[in-house]
Amino acid sequence: MQGAHTDDMGVTVRDAVDTDLAGVADIYRHYVENTVATFDYVVPSPAAWLAKYRTIREADRPFVVATLPMESADQIVGYAYLGTFRGMPAYDRSTEDSIYVRPGFGGRGVGSALMAGMLDRANRDNVRQIVAVIAATGGAGSIALHKRFGFTEVGRLRSIGHKADQWIDCVYMQKDLWDSPLR
Repeated sequence: MQGAHTDDMGVTVRDAVDTDLAGVADIYRHYVENTVATFDYVVPSPAAWLAKYRTIREADRPFVVATLPMESADQIVGYAYLGTFRGMPAYDRSTEDSIYVRPGFGGRGVGSALMAGMLDRANRDNVRQIVAVIAATGGAGSIALHKRFGFTEVGRLRSIGHKADQWIDCVYMQKDLWDSPLR
């Protein structure tokens, strides 16, 4: 685990702890219930978040949260982690990233700070590829964020997900940590 880091915009990124998961769950709940950014239809339970957090940490992968100085010290304004890409052993060094910013906190550098903090903590001994799977509908900001950090678009799956009465394309982006700098 690394310590907290505060960037030039005042965003502090630190390793998540289990007491942060209520804030993480609250942010994600919004995206499940109101957007197509995730294809989940059901909000994960607190037990599911704890299991996911433990799995990520046991795999020595980053799970970070962001706070802002003008907000309550315990209010999480965003989170990011490197999760499992696919469950088969051949994919053990490939991950899928997730980055979510609390509604109303976009445009303050939270997403960039989270991406930087997550990449800084990525262990090249157990992570080679990071894959981003981004809903194309409403995903322009996420696509731009990933491009700024060296991800390249490697494909698009057309009409792959159905949510909110619409078919949604997914953009796949990829970053090879072994062939590129972390940032």
